[in-house]
Amino acid sequence: MTILSVKNLSKTFKTPQPVVILSNVSLEAHKGDTIAICGRSGEGKTTLLHILGTLEKPDSGELLISGQIVNSFNGAEIRRTKIGFVFQAYNLLEDFTVLENVLMPARIARKSVNLEKGMHLLEEVGLLNRAHFPAKLLSGGERQRVAIARSLCNDPDLLLADEPTGNLDRAHARQIGDVLLSCAQKRNKTLIIVTHDQELASLCSRRYTLSGGRLALWLSGLCWFVFRLVDVLSEIG
Repeated sequence: MTILSVKNLSKTFKTPQPVVILSNVSLEAHKGDTIAICGRSGEGKTTLLHILGTLEKPDSGELLISGQIVNSFNGAEIRRTKIGFVFQAYNLLEDFTVLENVLMPARIARKSVNLEKGMHLLEEVGLLNRAHFPAKLLSGGERQRVAIARSLCNDPDLLLADEPTGNLDRAHARQIGDVLLSCAQKRNKTLIIVTHDQELASLCSRRYTLSGGRLALWLSGLCWFVFRLVDVLSEIG
């Protein structure tokens, strides 16, 4: 079953001067796919993820999520019901409890709030004993576990993760990567991760690189070496 279909997406930032961010990007993801999108900083990975999540509009192209063509009228509804987000900055409501944060997407979507489901999600990410803690008391790794549980609250078809390990040390990054992939695979969710973390990317079933506005399937570790070489040469130059 096709969960995500992207056809010829393009995006240009027009100020202070025109910069092409995405150029005819196409991508298809099926139920259960885990996909990593890598590339150098500033290449537009987060912009692409925001477009896939209906948070930002492309200049042109077509986006279908769960068989629905995304447009100005249905974008918000698709975002609430079909997509779960995991952000680098966690984006928790710090004065609310961990459980309240996990269940917040249901409240926003005006769905019935299932406390038992929230507790089950927290158990799955290893935070059942933190359910009634204020979110502000959690460590970075714990906050990201809450964010993963929250992303699954409305049982979305598509999970989008933007640098989910970017704020964590190596040990915690590895743990969060394992939790994220495990949750997605257990529920047969489509997962797309934007990341610089090559260890996390290697856990996904497919890897792509975004460079010069183009999205290309990862062929080998040589791709990353070339990107790093370009980075080094540009810094020297």
